[in-house]
Amino acid sequence: MKKDFNDIVPPDHRSIRKVSVERDTRRKTLTRHVEKREMPEPPRGRSGSSRWGLWIIALVSLLVLIFGFSFVFSGAKLVVTPKQRTVHIDADFQAVKNPGVNDIGYEIMTIEREESKDVSPTGKEFVEEKASGTIVIYNNYNSSNQRLIKNTRFETPEGLVYRINESIIVPGRRTENNASVPGSIEALVYADEPGEKYNIGLTDFTVPGFRGDPRFESFYAHSKTEMTGGFVGDKQIISAAEEKNAREELQERLKTQLLNEALSQTPEGFDMYENGIFTVFSSLPNGERGNQVAVREKATLYGVLFKKDAIARFIAKNTIAGFDDEPVEILDSRTLAFAILNKENSMPWQDDDFNFHFSGNAHVVWTFDSNQLKEDLAGKAKAALQTVLTGYPSIDEAQIVLRPFWRQTFPEDISDIKVTRVIVE
Repeated sequence: MKKDFNDIVPPDHRSIRKVSVERDTRRKTLTRHVEKREMPEPPRGRSGSSRWGLWIIALVSLLVLIFGFSFVFSGAKLVVTPKQRTVHIDADFQAVKNPGVNDIGYEIMTIEREESKDVSPTGKEFVEEKASGTIVIYNNYNSSNQRLIKNTRFETPEGLVYRINESIIVPGRRTENNASVPGSIEALVYADEPGEKYNIGLTDFTVPGFRGDPRFESFYAHSKTEMTGGFVGDKQIISAAEEKNAREELQERLKTQLLNEALSQTPEGFDMYENGIFTVFSSLPNGERGNQVAVREKATLYGVLFKKDAIARFIAKNTIAGFDDEPVEILDSRTLAFAILNKENSMPWQDDDFNFHFSGNAHVVWTFDSNQLKEDLAGKAKAALQTVLTGYPSIDEAQIVLRPFWRQTFPEDISDIKVTRVIVE
């Protein structure tokens, strides 16, 4: 008998599709219950403890950083106010080459330069010209200066004679570093006769005028430059007016060059004032350069040099009551007005002294050895500062800053101690 489709369906009316779906649902539900039971609840208060731990770590790190920086930037700074006075000066004084205790001494800077200018010739003429050059004259006789008069002769080993055309003073022998050093001076000499045979290279000279005198062996000279310019014959010439104009131009050029060079090359620890500079010109024989006449001019600069500390002590001694020859300096001493008296008749490079005038306000500051002060403070307690300063009468007061702030002793290494000087204007 043919059965209906409903005859093969189970009595509870469930289909295969329905059974599968229900079973899968129960499995998922069971899985959820199991997973829920296996997930433990977080302990109460755990998140608050973590935050406190982070804060503690940050604080410790900050303290370590501060402690580290305190060592990196540790040290001492000493702010020192030295004794100082502003004085007015307006007086005449005398400077000497060999100063005594109460004198102000000076030294001489010497610079030489030559320049030439080409000028078109105006014709030719027969000329007789003498060779010339520079020599260095030495005095190894005694400590006294020796004046050599105009036209003093200097003779080469070959018998050629040259003369100075102005009187000079050769400094006496001196002692340097326990050794005897002859005095010396440079001078321009001219051949005794015109002609090319006097154009010679570097050589030695004696002073024939001292022959038979004990000074003959102790006064001598050496060439500094070759002897040139000697000539006899026809030569291109220029007019006197053109030569005069050319030499004046060369002199102005040389004067400016030498002045700038002298002021820029003033030795450390010295002062040189513009009014203490002398420029002496020497007209060299004209030469020929191709079809041009070369006008040649030589200039020698003599600059008076004062030691800064000597000037400061000298002014303090003459203006400050009770000054006890302590070490001092003058701030920017070149602002003082300096003038050599009767300058047109003074030759400090040859003479032993000259008179000058000083005027202006001088700020005198007592000096001290900052390195020695650091060494005296290194490793000592902060409270020892005042005791140490009793050995420095040139210091009016001092303030100390130690780093880190809790430090109570000066660093052992003097490079960690900085000294700053305060100037009261």
